[in-house]
Amino acid sequence: MPPPARSLEWTPARFRIIFLPADGKALSMIDPMAEQQVLEVVRECGPREAYRRLLAASDRRMSGPDLDQGREMVRQRTAIHTVLIREWAAAQQQLAGYDKPFAVVALGGTGRGEITPRSDLDIAFLFDDEIEGNPFLLNLQRQTLHTGRFEHEYGFSFLPLPFGLDELPELAEKQLNSFLDMSPLHDPCGLAASFRERIRLTFDPFEHFLHVREFWKQQWEAAAGASENLQRFDIKNDGLRVFLGGIWTLAGQNFRHSHDVYQGLSDPRDLEAYEFLLRIRAWIHLRRKPGAAGGAGNHTEDVLGFDDFCSFGEMLGPEAGDTVRFEFATMVRARLLSARRRVAAFARGVIERELKVGRRVPPDDVIVLRTGGLQHSQSGELTDPVQRSRAALGMLLAAQHYAVQVDSSELQTTLCNIGDWLVPVPELSALFYETRGSLSDTLRFLTQLDGAAERLFPGYGRFEASLDERVMIERASLRGAWMRQKLRALDNCLAHGNARLKSERTGWNPLDADLREMVANEATLLDEDHLAAVKLALVTKRLPFTPDDEKARHNEALPLHEREASGFSGIPLDVYYDPFVAAAGFTPETVRVTKFLLIHRRVLKRAAERGFNDDDAVERLVTECGDEMTMRSLFVFSCMDSLVGVSPEVAALTEATQRIWWLRESDPARWFNIRELYLKALVRHHPEILPDAEQTLRSAGYAAEDQEILRDFGTDFFGGLYGRHARRFGSHLLRLVEDPQAGSKAALLRDGSAVLLGLAARDFRGLAACVSGALWQHQLNLRQAHLFCAANHQLALDFFYLAPGTEAIPADLPQIIQNAISGNLHIGEADEALLPPLSGKAELAATPSGNYRLRYETDRDTDGLVYALSYKVFRHLGGTIHCLTANTVRGRTYISIILSLPADLALEQAREIVESRF
Repeated sequence: MPPPARSLEWTPARFRIIFLPADGKALSMIDPMAEQQVLEVVRECGPREAYRRLLAASDRRMSGPDLDQGREMVRQRTAIHTVLIREWAAAQQQLAGYDKPFAVVALGGTGRGEITPRSDLDIAFLFDDEIEGNPFLLNLQRQTLHTGRFEHEYGFSFLPLPFGLDELPELAEKQLNSFLDMSPLHDPCGLAASFRERIRLTFDPFEHFLHVREFWKQQWEAAAGASENLQRFDIKNDGLRVFLGGIWTLAGQNFRHSHDVYQGLSDPRDLEAYEFLLRIRAWIHLRRKPGAAGGAGNHTEDVLGFDDFCSFGEMLGPEAGDTVRFEFATMVRARLLSARRRVAAFARGVIERELKVGRRVPPDDVIVLRTGGLQHSQSGELTDPVQRSRAALGMLLAAQHYAVQVDSSELQTTLCNIGDWLVPVPELSALFYETRGSLSDTLRFLTQLDGAAERLFPGYGRFEASLDERVMIERASLRGAWMRQKLRALDNCLAHGNARLKSERTGWNPLDADLREMVANEATLLDEDHLAAVKLALVTKRLPFTPDDEKARHNEALPLHEREASGFSGIPLDVYYDPFVAAAGFTPETVRVTKFLLIHRRVLKRAAERGFNDDDAVERLVTECGDEMTMRSLFVFSCMDSLVGVSPEVAALTEATQRIWWLRESDPARWFNIRELYLKALVRHHPEILPDAEQTLRSAGYAAEDQEILRDFGTDFFGGLYGRHARRFGSHLLRLVEDPQAGSKAALLRDGSAVLLGLAARDFRGLAACVSGALWQHQLNLRQAHLFCAANHQLALDFFYLAPGTEAIPADLPQIIQNAISGNLHIGEADEALLPPLSGKAELAATPSGNYRLRYETDRDTDGLVYALSYKVFRHLGGTIHCLTANTVRGRTYISIILSLPADLALEQAREIVESRF
């Protein structure tokens, strides 16, 4: 027979939360009397029934009219859960024989003893042991997370998080606030005190203050000013957390528990207002059905509407008269209004008082944050230029690291006349090595101080006042703004890459990644020297004097502003960066990489213009870079350096929400070539990142004999970005082998913003001319084409990039191309007089790979030039085209065709044909 139920009523005085004192030795959250009362009920009827009875007693009290015991009510509610969790944890440790330091602690609101009916239980397991694969931890998680055993035995559930002392994460923001209020439940070895001390030694109190202040500015400040709003009041976020903002500001100074701060408040009415809000929250929760938790521990049950503000009379029960209930509800609303205003005033006063006094910035505490921003407390005592420079740039470094502004008064103190005395000091390099904040914002501030940037980066003054082609075309801003935008793009790129890494996404397929994903991934992998080199190269690219600048000065074919567009310092590149190492603290490796990037800044662009990413092109890139990290730096730098700007959609967002960055989209074929070349070069260092032809075809389901046919397209196809299209065209290529009557297959493809025409056909000389002619007839120009051949089976798999700006692509373009190919026997009969005229300069030269390059240059209309050249290669040279590209720069068009010649045609003979026929 089960024992008879008994009525339980809590005695408020018996529940007193005990928190960690200064020596950190407290072992329990409740006093022995309260603990004994809970345990008596457990022994009488078991933990599950005890939980039900104890919770019912708590509900009865919280649903009544007692308004002055909010603190005691939530402490009682907390104790019901924490005593049972403690007893369970102790029993489990004893059963498992686990003898290493272990603790169960309450965090956040649970650690403060402020549980209300719909609150989450914030519980953590602490270990001084390996967490991964720990059998004891796995057993605890099995019972609490995976099987529901704990809930079945005790009547409630919780979702504990494990933490290891040696693997303690860098706590910040909300999680740090939770650990501020850590209180031990089961802690036989005092492990919670060790955790608290470890956190206290490693956390940044200034950054914690900034987090609380920012939260106040974004959410709580607005909520504090809406105390009369009856339509929506989130009692947790707009009431309780407003008060806690002030408490956390004080507690975060030396990582104290919130209750230590409670006890030291000068006016007890502030805490009483907070406890009244807890009391009202408990009542509101009892009126609600359980709802879904939102982000950051938010609950729909915490939101009061108009009906809730009218409900307080129900606390008196049905036996009370209408008048009494009405007056009681009015009194509660008055107290609630008072409490909302009081907690808001408390938090605002605490935070603003901290700013008035000044929050000191670690590590040396000479920089303080006040209401207007950062100030240097000792700059007035400094007279030496080096010391003054270290103070000034140190303050900018703190502003960058913590993303706060510099007080405007510093313009007449620490930064006064900075253009007269600023010199390079180690804090300059620290700005570039800093991984947080925005170097772009720092330089924007610094460049507004007359003469400052010139003293750090010789030549910058002439650079920012100069004109180049972009400025002349856009007529919008000077070059310094573009430089800073490139740095901001790099910041956004790194943020995107780091977010991807933190999202626990496993694996990264470079074949499927677009350019933005690829650059974000590679930028994130740069070490500190190479990332700083990319930043330094972006800032100083036009300042050292290089051999290219010498050539430009004497090139009268260039406009004057282009001849004078670089080399502004007049200091040779070899010596320009010497002071950056000797005085500014940059490492020799950073400077070496910076010089490399400036010397080779056009390498990827020129390779993209050649357009043929064969083994020779890959080998040249790998050899020039020397190592993987330098090559990665060149790739990231080249992409950032080609930045145009943010899209209008992104520009409309706040800086905090700009999660993407914008690269030049006007020439997608060029970016395809760069991406593919870099990918092929990267495979030299990491062969595992790309599957070989056999893996690609096997995963696509092709039989062994079919794989042999498709592998005939070679490593240039499968080792690059085109290999992913094997699935799209593979079946048709096999059909061409098996069925003599089968025709070609064309299809429109997308690669980002680019439009490609893919083609699977039987191979024949003149195929490129046939396709380019059909495109020309429909007023569609080619930007580039890559043509792959399976020579043993006379198959062609070709890809044609349409020129940027191509509009009104016919929907039946694939059919048009297929029809043109079916009539290819008539190509040789075309009347050359009908071809677009050629009036430029053509040159033919051998390439290292054994092929030939036909290069054509003209300043005339480009329509149809690719077709005319392709036709003449077929008709007069008897050549086979492998790749072609077309570029227009400053009004001149350059067309490059990679081809092979018949075995019986010598190079000199071919050159004579080119001279006479092209």
